Parts: sequence; structure tokens; C-alpha cells
Amino acid sequence: MSLSAKSALHNVLARYGTDRFHIECETYKANHLLHAVVALHGLQASEERLTSYAEAMSTRLEPARPSEGDLDETTWKEHIGKRRRFLDLNKFFSREIASRGVSGTLAHYLRADLLDGSVSCAALHPVIHLGYALMADRERDVADGLAYMAFGNRPPRYASPPDDVAVGDGSSGDVCAEVRRRINSPDAPLPPWASACLGNASAMDKQPAGGLLCHPLAQLLLKMRQDVRLQRLTVYLKEQVNDHLEEVVAATKASRYSNRLFIILDTALPILQHYLDESGLFESVSDDEKLKELFTAVEQGALVAYASSSTADDFFLLHGVTAAFAIKSVMPHLASFDERRAMLRIFCRGLLAVYIIQDMPELVAWRVTDDDLPSWDTITAETIRKTDEHLIKVVFSCKRLEAEHGKTLRGVPLYRAVAAYKSGVLPWPR
Repeated sequence: MSLSAKSALHNVLARYGTDRFHIECETYKANHLLHAVVALHGLQASEERLTSYAEAMSTRLEPARPSEGDLDETTWKEHIGKRRRFLDLNKFFSREIASRGVSGTLAHYLRADLLDGSVSCAALHPVIHLGYALMADRERDVADGLAYMAFGNRPPRYASPPDDVAVGDGSSGDVCAEVRRRINSPDAPLPPWASACLGNASAMDKQPAGGLLCHPLAQLLLKMRQDVRLQRLTVYLKEQVNDHLEEVVAATKASRYSNRLFIILDTALPILQHYLDESGLFESVSDDEKLKELFTAVEQGALVAYASSSTADDFFLLHGVTAAFAIKSVMPHLASFDERRAMLRIFCRGLLAVYIIQDMPELVAWRVTDDDLPSWDTITAETIRKTDEHLIKVVFSCKRLEAEHGKTLRGVPLYRAVAAYKSGVLPWPR
């Protein structure tokens, strides 16, 4: 990034930062301004466009919450997961960055205190925020990312919400106990699509050898889709948990989606761990070179899952794509190989949980050729005009992925195809 380009980006981010606007709005929705502006900048939008976009998005945001005083190396931990004092957490991490530098601060703090409960919380937004902050190369935004990982943190212990949150008599514990019972009950209802999984060739079997659905992550999801326990879980999450979640959403100030995610992580974690182990993805990962290869496979697999879902443009599978792209910027800063490996495993676990929440959609094969697609110039120009922050991030991610990995994935020009469909240059094929 040239000095003038960096200056233009930093000017806009400084004018519309978290000193003016809170990290979330409407109780639990993430402030995407940083992500979208960085992505637009990466697509070579002009400073004028960055400014007009930021100004328009700022009208949807909420004012920054006032500071309540300084936090130190001990007291900041008291506020992990409390969803309060975001600015004070930011100030604490800003001081740490001034003292230790960005890499030193990330290596010191991206450990158990933050990782397990923040990589897969708040629909993956805290780690997405940190990744985009590192791409922006602005210390204030990196402090925001760390602060958000602490602010929105929620480890997979659904039955143990923050100490000062009153959920009611047995609310969270009762629902998790019931979910565990339903998963293993032969009398529990199955989803309407479950019968189609019995005795029929799977999508993986129908896919040509070497096709997208032969990707290891796609194969893993298709195996999960045939698991009767997980089929029962999708029904219970959809039909039985809704009334309970109204109470918990109000108490935890986390979305219904986030609470469903943590029901899964608290009740079905052994099943998810089993599938990860059985896949063999992590089995031979013994050094950073192999971890990098695995990360590439996971990053591409997240895109395959989003692109191949029978539910076109699935909003939450989309977050797997943008989160993987952001995590790539974060992982090198972790202090050890074991922590980098653990972070990727936590992320994979989150991806599997997201697939369950979304009712484990069927994965369908792609049939698209390079000749079917518009140029990147056409896609980029259309994207820069758009206002949907998720659209902008997906196109940015896909363009960077193609630049890094080549035009095709398993013979399919997937990166440009997804960007063309998401940008609206072409209609989704289903």
C-alpha cells in the first residue's frame, strides 16, 4: 500500500472511528464500517467514495458509549464477555500496543483468555474486525479488534452466562439438558429433508471426481448432514428453542443466532470434535508449513460451502468466507504454533456449528466456465457502487483469493463466479 493510499484510508477511518461510533448497534449488530471501507480501499475505490460510503453507513450507527475509567492488566479481565466498557477496553489495548507494539500485544493477549470465546462469538465479527484492522495497518483499529474480542467474548459454556446476567430459574441449563436428551432420542422429530438422505446417493457421490464437493470440508459437511443426531438438533433449534431464546437474548444482549451457536457448542461439541478428528484434517499438521496448507484448504472450503449451499447466498455461511479471509491476517501474530493450530481448529468448529444452525443445507455441484463470467473490472466497478457491506467484503475476499491461489479451484472459476453473483452482475444460479 502506497503512503498516499494508506493516508487516504487512515483519514477516513480516523473520521468515522469508534471514538465517535459504538462497536455495535441495535443491541448486538456489529459495526461493519471498518471492514467495508478497508474492502472498498482494497478494490481501489477513490477517497471520495470511501468518505461518502463511511458517511452513509455512519447514519446507521450509534454514538460511542462514554468511558467509565481506566482498566489495567488485572481489571480488564473482569470485563471479558460483559458487553460493557468497550472504549475503556480499547484504551487499555491502545496503551499496550504503544508499549509492546502490535505484534507483541497480539502475541501476549491472543491466548486462552480471548481466543476460545471470541473466534466463534457474535457471528465471527470480533475476529473479522481484528483481521480487517490489521489489513488497515492502523493501531487504533487493532486495539478496537482486541477490545471487541474481549467485549463480545463468550466461551462455549452456554449454561454459564456472565455472573451479573439473570437468566431466570434454570433457563439456560434446562434448555441444554433438553437438547442433549433430544439429540439421542429415537422419538425426536427429524427435519422434512431427512428422508431424502436415506438410501440415496449423496451429492458427493454424484459429483464428478475431483469436483468442488470432493473438497475435504464439503465432504465433512455432507457426512454431518446424514447424522440423525444432528438432524434432530436442527429441528429442536428451529421449533423448540425460540420462546426460550427471547428471554436469553434480553439477558445476554446477544442475538438469537449467537445463542443458538452456543447451544450447539455446549450440547453437541463432542460430535463436532469427532467429525473434525475423523476428517483427518489436523492429523498430520505438525509445523507451520503444513498449517498454512491446511488453512488454505479451510479458507477455500468455507467458500465452497457458501457457494454450493442449496440456499443461495446464505447470510451466515457468507460469514465463514469473510472470517477465514480475516483470520489469515491474525494467525501469524499468535505466539506459538500450538496456539495458531488451536485457533484454526476453533474456527473450523465454528464453521460446523454455523452449518447446523442453517439447517444443514444440501450442497449442490457447480457448472460454470470462465466464458460464462464477466471480467473483474466489471465486477469491481459494480461492487464499488453498492452499499451492502457484506457484498463488498465477499467480492474483496474472492478477488484476493484468486490473486493468491489462481483462477480456478478444482477446475471451477469459483472466486470470480461467486463475486459476479454476489455483486449482482449475474443472477445467482439457484
